[in-house]
Amino acid sequence: MDQTHARALEALQPFIHLANSNSATSPRYVANIITNATSHSHTYVFAELLETETVQALASPDTPAEYQGYLKLLQIFAWGTWQEYQATPNLPKLSSEQTLKLRLLSLLSLAATAEPLTYPSLMNALSFSSTAELESLVTTAIYENLISARLSPATTPPNVNVTAVAPLRDVQPQSLPNMISLLTEWEARCGEVVSDLEAEIERVKSNASARHAKEQAHQKCLEEAIEQRKLAGSSNYNASAGGSSWGKPGSFGRQAPGRWGSSGGVGGNKREADHIDRDDGFWESGEGDDSGSRMDLDEGPASRGGSRHSKRILGGRKA
Repeated sequence: MDQTHARALEALQPFIHLANSNSATSPRYVANIITNATSHSHTYVFAELLETETVQALASPDTPAEYQGYLKLLQIFAWGTWQEYQATPNLPKLSSEQTLKLRLLSLLSLAATAEPLTYPSLMNALSFSSTAELESLVTTAIYENLISARLSPATTPPNVNVTAVAPLRDVQPQSLPNMISLLTEWEARCGEVVSDLEAEIERVKSNASARHAKEQAHQKCLEEAIEQRKLAGSSNYNASAGGSSWGKPGSFGRQAPGRWGSSGGVGGNKREADHIDRDDGFWESGEGDDSGSRMDLDEGPASRGGSRHSKRILGGRKA
């Protein structure tokens, strides 16, 4: 669609140069320029031609009556419709090329404003007597890239589904204040939407920051709890291991209650050991022995018979 607009502007340039040339001195010459410009197959915009001094001079009272209507005709081609042309008196008669061009331009305006585009409404607006003429015009507009549309003759009522329209119609000067007002309102609404979006973004960022801080605090508490549990477990282990000789050289196992003492062995000290020896009768006082006692253990039956048993001397030298 943008290429179509550029092509239309390019096609109009020769006619603008002619209107601005020194030859454009008579109303008849300017009228011929308007006729040729509106008949050209690729000209669909005419605002720049309308702005030239020679074309605007046609509105002068000194202009012959037969040429005064050309200015209004060019305005209709710029932003008017086929119905407006038919409703305006004293306008020049259109050629077949101009008729096709004005109907195509009118179809663009109808496609941009009317919804839906039914066959009856289009035929009435474009003065067609048969659906074949309407379908031929719509097909031409599609091939010229003026609209993107699909014909639906089987629907009830039959219609033309338009999905895109080329920006080829000029803007009427009287409509500019209304357009400016609409654009101002649209700008204000866009500003409100932008403000709402910015506020929503700030709210999302604030919530994300608060959630992150909460997660960090939770993680810190969890790490502190784990560390405290480790310290508590280490303290309990040291406390239980401090009063026991388990795993130390000379120990015999866990601490047993009663007479076994805290070391878990046979005796906690020498006095206890001597007491145990005396109670069990294993130790005897020796005469002249520096060790102080000895213990005889039965080794089993003697090799030579009898009631005596061989003895092993423990705890010092034999007396």
